[in-house]
Amino acid sequence: MQATNSTRTTNQPLTPDAAAEYLGLDVKTVTRWARQGYLPGHPLGEGKRKFWRFFESELQEWLAAKSNRSDAA
Repeated sequence: MQATNSTRTTNQPLTPDAAAEYLGLDVKTVTRWARQGYLPGHPLGEGKRKFWRFFESELQEWLAAKSNRSDAA
């Protein structure tokens, strides 16, 4: 077995609170952006009262894409 030097991410879904802490945003912003499709999120349930979950790897990719765009401007 070989050891990898990559940053470890968890496969466990993050709650909106944990995602907000990870991104340094307010919880309401995280859920609003997820609802609008701006932030990668996964709704659980139906109707207005959805439970949102987020994956750290997807949030990392989203952050990298946002930081790359600002460097190009």
